[in-house]
Amino acid sequence: MASGLQFSALNTSVSRIDLNEKVTGSLRYFTDMRMDDMLYGAVFRSSVAHAVIESLDVSSAKSLPGVRAVLTHRDIDGVNAYGGLITEAPVLAQDRVRYFGEPIALIAADTEELANEAKEHIRIRYRALPPVRSIDDALREGHQKVHDSGNLARHLTVKRGDAAGALSRAPLVLEREYRTSMQKHMFLETEAGMAYVDERGVVNLFCSGQGAYWDMRQVARTLGISEEMVRVVNYPEGGAFGGKDEITIQIYLALLAFKSRKPVKLVLSREESGAAGYHRHASRILLRMGVDRDGRMLASEAHIYLDTGAYQTYGPNILDVTMETINGKYRIPNISVDGYLIYTNNGMASAFRGFGAPQGNFALENMVDELAIALDIDPIEFRLKNLLNDGETGPLGATERGMEGARLVLEMARGSPFRGPEARSPLPWIRNGVGLSFAVKGVGYGPVDDLSTAAVEVLRDGHVCIYFSNADYGQGISTGHAQIVAQKLELPVGSINVIHADSKYAPDTGSSNASRSTFTGGNALLLACDKAISSLGAEAAEALDTPYDRIVYQGGAFRSEDGREITIFEAASRAISRGHPTKFNGTFKMPRVERPIEGMHEAPKVVNGYAAMLSTVEVNLLTGAVTVKGVDFYVDIGAVINPLIAMTQCEGGIIQGLGYALHEDYRYDDAARPLNANYTTYIVPSTQDVPPIGVHFVDTREELGPYGAKGVGEIPIVPVASSISNAIRNAIGVSCSELPMDPPRVIQCLDRRSSGTGRHVYTGF
Repeated sequence: MASGLQFSALNTSVSRIDLNEKVTGSLRYFTDMRMDDMLYGAVFRSSVAHAVIESLDVSSAKSLPGVRAVLTHRDIDGVNAYGGLITEAPVLAQDRVRYFGEPIALIAADTEELANEAKEHIRIRYRALPPVRSIDDALREGHQKVHDSGNLARHLTVKRGDAAGALSRAPLVLEREYRTSMQKHMFLETEAGMAYVDERGVVNLFCSGQGAYWDMRQVARTLGISEEMVRVVNYPEGGAFGGKDEITIQIYLALLAFKSRKPVKLVLSREESGAAGYHRHASRILLRMGVDRDGRMLASEAHIYLDTGAYQTYGPNILDVTMETINGKYRIPNISVDGYLIYTNNGMASAFRGFGAPQGNFALENMVDELAIALDIDPIEFRLKNLLNDGETGPLGATERGMEGARLVLEMARGSPFRGPEARSPLPWIRNGVGLSFAVKGVGYGPVDDLSTAAVEVLRDGHVCIYFSNADYGQGISTGHAQIVAQKLELPVGSINVIHADSKYAPDTGSSNASRSTFTGGNALLLACDKAISSLGAEAAEALDTPYDRIVYQGGAFRSEDGREITIFEAASRAISRGHPTKFNGTFKMPRVERPIEGMHEAPKVVNGYAAMLSTVEVNLLTGAVTVKGVDFYVDIGAVINPLIAMTQCEGGIIQGLGYALHEDYRYDDAARPLNANYTTYIVPSTQDVPPIGVHFVDTREELGPYGAKGVGEIPIVPVASSISNAIRNAIGVSCSELPMDPPRVIQCLDRRSSGTGRHVYTGF
């Protein structure tokens, strides 16, 4: 029925639909919310990283005038546990604490000051246990156990071919160890929210989160009530990046409101967010790769260790992605990958933009560059030679598709101005270098079921309401979804009203994570639009007294062959007056690979984004300081819905990657207490650190995506650290294989070169 005529709601940089509210400051974030007779929440947390709780007395805190509730694990009527995949993290610690800042009790009081004062009146006695401080500690025989089951949370092996045999015969084999650091999300708005119980007994929760339905299920499970008695709203919030994908304060707010029967507000301080919030998994990766004399990859063997902290949360899924990333999209006939998820007392690691891919990419692309240098092959040519083609079998056994975009980003990078003659500094202690990296990041959850439902409602007044649960925490998904629906219905974007991230009104479209929102939510909305056009088309055909198959939908109206027409809104008005629905649901199921790997939850994936990054750096040999002078980023995200939003997403991810590469290192002391939990002590890039960034979208279309789109959220951060590391190597002649590559670490690399323990390598393209 659709006309097929050209319409231009896509590939257009329309303004964000919440732009005016954000620019004027009228948008009320969770930290701004207030209600009459509201209480203030606080969390009493562990002051030690590892201990048995021998006694806990909250009676003195309860007796303070103005304190309305003090809750411990004994006050939980449902399940005292939560977790993204493994439900093992206690909502409130019961007999043992496993990280500094672990929640033990909750308080609600008349004022914020009184709630914090009440924490001082809680009496607790610990029997201290030695903390497990690192992956190395955790693996040491006879060392303290974080859990009774031991320190190994998960071990998974994937093999294809005979990696050991192929490596033994390979003419050139490189073996390296890579280490990456913990990274904090440092979103501008900390974990915050408000909750109240309405007259029907429904717990209404307005709080930081990335998936209203997932939050709703976990809250209901802990409160011991049905999911229908919980409403979750996740918009608006000031940033997330994966750090609000897991439970943060949602259950605490719900418990306090449910028990006190009063509205409760809770906002974490920056220090509390830093100490108790999530961070990126630190990693240790041992990698061996072998090639033949012509530069063809023969085999790869990897041992990957991720520090998941005290509890697994999304750790198993993140480990899957690192294992998927460690061989990229290269043609390697023989692989062996062992993944280990390790418990420590280093807080809690969980989802962070890239979801395990930056760690694997840092190791892989460092080694790929070294192999190209050792063989004296241009780094881009070496990658293209080994890149898989459509129809070939990838490292994890999936049949590859959509590899055109992978090849295009590398071909386009070949023409980068950074590939020209290298500028030489007149200062002898300054070295310049250019570094290349290639990256892949999957879209969606991989082999697990991933269903997304969204709704479209056509109103009488000339507007269309769209409903979905993807949370817009700054990435612009609400605007992108509005553009997709405007394109399908051939209407102005301004006529689309968005209702999202609210479990009361929006159907379950899934969470805003895994670079999936545009792909899954957009496809679900298109299916809902198809139903709207079909159903309202029948209304129009009857009104026009024309057979249904003789009308076309064009420009927001149904037209008969003789030129008569009825707008989609007039058709909706007619349907409403006759008691017919004008709200339609669409459900999209994410495609899965044909042959999933037993034990893998998150890989391999059917749809992938690709990128190539070239970085130019300046290294000071005296201080070890690295200055990134420019970044050229070539990326395949399929068709681009909103170029400006997509470009700023790329720029933001790259800047976040600069911090990961050069500055950010969340650290704990010997007692596993955090050392740098705020903006004063934890260094993130400032505007002064941001180089010129060129973002270039390749022209591809993903046939399975909405209007050919994929997703842009995560791919920009994946190749940053490896690209900068390769640039540093090409500047100073020795590899830096540990993050962050801050001045002390670069000096260590230079010392290795001076002592002869480093390798002098090719110094430029």
